[in-house]
Amino acid sequence: MSEDQHKTRAIETIQAHLADLRANRPSVRLAGEYSAKGANTVCQILGAAHTVFLRDGHAGLSMRKVADEAGLAVGNVNYYFSTKRDLVDAMLREVLADYAEAHTRQFEADRDAPLEILLNVIDFYVVNAHTSHNLFFQIWGFAGGDDNAKALIRELYRPIGRFIYYLVRAIRPDADDLEVRQIVLQLFSLEEGVKLFIGIGPEDDRALATAQQHIRNAARRIICSKA
Repeated sequence: MSEDQHKTRAIETIQAHLADLRANRPSVRLAGEYSAKGANTVCQILGAAHTVFLRDGHAGLSMRKVADEAGLAVGNVNYYFSTKRDLVDAMLREVLADYAEAHTRQFEADRDAPLEILLNVIDFYVVNAHTSHNLFFQIWGFAGGDDNAKALIRELYRPIGRFIYYLVRAIRPDADDLEVRQIVLQLFSLEEGVKLFIGIGPEDDRALATAQQHIRNAARRIICSKA
């Protein structure tokens, strides 16, 4: 298979993958099961659950708190989500689907330049971390709670990992599967580490102020360097 064929195949896979993510986000999938009013209530509950999760973490989240935040009766929340785990599952899927939408926007803006798409996605991770790091602190804490939570977070991260995988595949058709996976692992380690330090570092840290450009340069070296 030629380099252009590798690139075309990877981009077609990304397009199909992003379409599937859009169709299966909870606000879309669950909305199809209810009336317009019910669909609106689902979105209201998911938004309230997100707020409570950020404020109180998984351990502090309760159906009562979510109902109060949403301005609904607890029974109304239980009608759509029978357990706390069901609600947390849907809420996290919805939140991470927002990240998938951000990937889609990057892809659609420059679909013929996979390296630029991937570097722009890395930029997005770094910039977004200034406002979203607490979400990821809570997600990591939740994942450490038990094996089921860890499995859920691994499942939720997988679609984003696949997106990055196929972009690297389009950029590096010379790399075999193991090499591509190693590149993806390094990229995730890079950006997740930056989120951590943005979250705990002082706002006036000069190194963090220039992190976006430095991480972009480091990501380019990781992607393009051949063993």
